[in-house]
Amino acid sequence: MAGANPFSVNNTRIRRLTVDGESLVEKTINRNAPLSVTSAELKAEMDTYREQLAAAGVPMPRVAESHVTDGAIVYLCEDGGPNLVERYEQPGLLTDGHADVLTSAIGIIKRAIDAGLAIDPHIKNFVGEDADLTYVDFSPPLTMAYVEARCAVAKDTERDILRENFAYFTPYFLPYHFAGDFLNVDSSADRLFPALHSLLTDTGLLSGVPLAEFISQARAIRALEDRRLRERIYLI
Repeated sequence: MAGANPFSVNNTRIRRLTVDGESLVEKTINRNAPLSVTSAELKAEMDTYREQLAAAGVPMPRVAESHVTDGAIVYLCEDGGPNLVERYEQPGLLTDGHADVLTSAIGIIKRAIDAGLAIDPHIKNFVGEDADLTYVDFSPPLTMAYVEARCAVAKDTERDILRENFAYFTPYFLPYHFAGDFLNVDSSADRLFPALHSLLTDTGLLSGVPLAEFISQARAIRALEDRRLRERIYLI
């Protein structure tokens, strides 16, 4: 199976293959932005970010091999299976006895929050069976060094949008970002916001946040990301 991520403006290709009887995913990452670093340097920052996530206890697929070729960055990883967008209908995650799956994803996000790390909480970035999930996204590397490098080469008309979008991956905004990204999958997903607000409160990611404030912030985050996508402003 090959293809680009339908929820990303990044030029990333995914291919599933079998090597020596093991199911693997080949992830080929191409740069869109005019970064001032080489592909090898960018890959090194991705490896650093992966190490930071792993040290925080974020479960990630094993990398069997990685390299840079013709400017592209290639990772060969164990195949964790379909992601949550592919595996479940959104309402079913909350209403059909699968709340434990979302609770598992939220638990992974909380590990990043506790470590002070940025992470992309979109449910497409979680793969696995039932509540046994792993997190698969490390491109772009959401490190301070990378964010500064990306913003340094942004056009004046893009820089504020990029900085705001990168901020939404940081710990404070993650509960709202997690909910807002449901709108990326289904434009009517705001009907799920009351249940998501309850779940995020029950799991401790929210505390004392009124529902109206939660919904407003989630919508604002999604609106900013949608604007970035429309204007073809690349994170990497």
